[in-house]
Amino acid sequence: MTDTRRLRALDVFRGLTVALMILVNCPGGTDVYALLDHAAWNGLTVADLVFPAFLVIVGVSAALAQAARRARGQTPAQIERHAAARALGLFAFGLLVNAFIFREPGGGIRWLGVLQRIALCSLGVSAFLVLDRPAVEAPSAALILALYWLMLTRLSAPGRPAGDLSPEGNFASWLDRTLMGGHMMTPVQDPEGLLSTLPALATSLLGLVAGRRLVRVRAEPRHAAALGAAGLALAAAGWAWSWSFPFNKHLWTSSYVLTAGGLALAVLAACLLAFGETPPRATGALESLGRHALAAYVLAGFVYDLLGFLPAGGAHGGLRRRLVALAFGSWLSPKNAALAFAAAFVLLSAAAAVAAERRLGRKS
Repeated sequence: MTDTRRLRALDVFRGLTVALMILVNCPGGTDVYALLDHAAWNGLTVADLVFPAFLVIVGVSAALAQAARRARGQTPAQIERHAAARALGLFAFGLLVNAFIFREPGGGIRWLGVLQRIALCSLGVSAFLVLDRPAVEAPSAALILALYWLMLTRLSAPGRPAGDLSPEGNFASWLDRTLMGGHMMTPVQDPEGLLSTLPALATSLLGLVAGRRLVRVRAEPRHAAALGAAGLALAAAGWAWSWSFPFNKHLWTSSYVLTAGGLALAVLAACLLAFGETPPRATGALESLGRHALAAYVLAGFVYDLLGFLPAGGAHGGLRRRLVALAFGSWLSPKNAALAFAAAFVLLSAAAAVAAERRLGRKS
């Protein structure tokens, strides 16, 4: 399989992930299917698989991008400067988004978040790429997960029993409250906190290891199948670990990393097998959505929140409710209406990505 087709399969995977993200984040109401809602604390749903998939993509993309830049003659220092600039820019953009789009009225600016976590993981992966010792990457991920498990099961908030994994009692959330105060998502806990960024980096390292292999070997069906098998094995290991160290997206537990990251690798392998030979028209919308993932994430969230803010009939948030009622309320149950609205949001986002790409193509 050529490099171009490998990248196309990755774009398809990224597009699928963006589509699922919008489906989860933009429902037409509060009554949603449980699998499309994040677990309240411990547990694992389909919604909880979205963010780890993005972090796996960060690792895979970084490996492929470094290989391409090296082929163009760039030095390691040039590659690292470019990666650092991108990561810092993304972190700053995340702060701006938190300050002006997702900020609660009267609340402080949240320091961390989805974009900031992606930036930090991207920076960490870049450091491993500059180190250029592939043999240490998988062991480093394993070491991070083991140390994080030890910290969360041996430490806790002051006055709490060791290994307390409750929102108030766990060590990671206590550290966030101590260091970030009122600059978290909630007063008690931040799902993109400081300490939990370490296992998030391990998630990206899983992608880096996979991306390194895609650079080294041709992604023929047998190699893609091997990647899928490895992903499923990791997912099974995480499931076994979850019996003693529960799945928890808020804490980004080690069992969650293995299962969510492993499933992401398995889906990437499926994309390599299924879409590697597909003509562009068949996967064009997904590829466009994948190539414009950041814009899709920010704009979908902004438009969705705007529809919830604008009044209709004098009621706050009435415009979004009104649209759901007009389009789906008369013939679908509340859960299905919420899902149909989210699906329509996905289709509109994909159409916008295709239109933007065509417009940019005409200008170039």
